[in-house]
Amino acid sequence: MKVVKVVVFMLLGVLLVAFLFQNYNAFLSTTTLEFRLPALTPFRSMPIPLYGLMLGSIFGGGLLVALYIGLGNFRLRRKIRALRRENNGLQTELQSLRNLPITESDVPVSQTPETVGSESVEEAEAANSR
Repeated sequence: MKVVKVVVFMLLGVLLVAFLFQNYNAFLSTTTLEFRLPALTPFRSMPIPLYGLMLGSIFGGGLLVALYIGLGNFRLRRKIRALRRENNGLQTELQSLRNLPITESDVPVSQTPETVGSESVEEAEAANSR
């Protein structure tokens, strides 16, 4: 797999060099950027070669993407830190509850024996012992 990646990148490099040689004059041509707002004088840049404009755009786009990803990572790390704190608190609470002794007086009764079935407890025990 590593060899395939190297071959693909070498092929792309050769194609890029061929493209640049074939379009050498176009990349050296200059471009002037203009920004117009109403009621203000238009802003014009100095002549910029096309390759400089392309490299600047790629660099600026990469910088914006890195900033966006960095802010997302910062937000996620902060959330992870809060969840770890909550998890540690819950683990501590669980350990303290595991260490408590269970006594019969502490166990809550959800239903009284009379409401469980139509028979009383004594009748059910007598039926089971037969």
